[in-house]
Amino acid sequence: MYARPNEIKCNRFGLSVSKKVGIAVTRNRLKRLLREAMRKLLHEFPLKYDFVIVARKTSVEGSLDEFMRDIKRFLLRLMYEKNSDSVHKAV
Repeated sequence: MYARPNEIKCNRFGLSVSKKVGIAVTRNRLKRLLREAMRKLLHEFPLKYDFVIVARKTSVEGSLDEFMRDIKRFLLRLMYEKNSDSVHKAV
């Protein structure tokens, strides 16, 4: 997951799921899970950031709860780090 401050007053979110991850059914399921996790979490964090998630092959085995836990951990860390507005962050 990557994050970078933006100039607008809201969070934006993008996904990248390569064909190397699996067949179309698998990629679409993964995208649905990641979108749902971000939808549930982003309204809690008014950070004004652009987020990009790059799915890996190991992501296929993940569940919604696992994605939410990992994303929430990243967002909390981003919120509390010093100088997070000026530095590019990634996990």
